Amino acid sequence: MGGTWLAIIRGPITIWILPLSSKTNKSPVPAPSSDPLLPLSRLMTTLAERAVTRPPGSYTTKLLEGGTEAIGKKIREEAEELIEAVDEDGDEGRKHAVYEAGDLIYHTLVMLAHRGIHLDEVAAELARREGTSGLAEKAARKKGNN
Repeated sequence: MGGTWLAIIRGPITIWILPLSSKTNKSPVPAPSSDPLLPLSRLMTTLAERAVTRPPGSYTTKLLEGGTEAIGKKIREEAEELIEAVDEDGDEGRKHAVYEAGDLIYHTLVMLAHRGIHLDEVAAELARREGTSGLAEKAARKKGNN
């Protein structure tokens, strides 16, 4: 196999090994699904790839090259915008909040990609906490100094 290859491994089943074209650097797109969270998974895969390939002219590349400080600044900015949008009235306010939530999630995923953390890991952590009181979980962390 010549050229540059990227292996993307998601969970115990999905493994994609794809050639990286210097012209496109495009990820494969899985078949459509009824899973409404599939776009997040596809986005995370793209961001993980961009963290490795750093294509020029990409906004994601610019953020990644700015490191934790630049990405963190955008996360803070987008969180503030979401908080403001949530207080806006009517359908337009609701649409604005959804839009800002998308921005916040995107920038959070960029930070995860920067750190080499996949969305599946976050989902597993949330699954681990499922059914546990947030107050009890927080108290347990204080006891263990986590």
